[in-house]
Amino acid sequence: MNKYLFATLLLGLGSQAWAYGEAGHWSSGWGQGTSEYTAVVDAKNNLYIACNDIKKVAMTATVNGKEYGSYSEQGFAIEVDGTHYDTPYETESRVGENNFFDMWDKMRKAQTITVITADGQKLNVPTKDAASVLPATKSQEFDCLMWNE
Repeated sequence: MNKYLFATLLLGLGSQAWAYGEAGHWSSGWGQGTSEYTAVVDAKNNLYIACNDIKKVAMTATVNGKEYGSYSEQGFAIEVDGTHYDTPYETESRVGENNFFDMWDKMRKAQTITVITADGQKLNVPTKDAASVLPATKSQEFDCLMWNE
């Protein structure tokens, strides 16, 4: 009986880790050479950014449990305080890189961040802790690989 209780408890703890952080906040993590940044709305809604110095930037937005962005056939845009960025995770050009840097810097100070999916859904992303979680683009902690000439 105790084995089943313990297994149930472990399964319950595992499902809580899926949310990537506390709802209403930005959080960060690091693993296997990748810096991860996540703004969590709730268990079915978040914005996730992965950066490292080997692979290009990856971004996903999960809206109502459906994933958009780098690993999906459907993309998304982001509006930060009214400035619109189409497919901000496409950084493999000088323009894409510049747009990503601009968006990132604005997200650190944002009053509003909104994900707009290819099928028209909107998700208001939290801004709490963005300035302390997202490193400045000119800092050593910022490790998002961009386009190389």
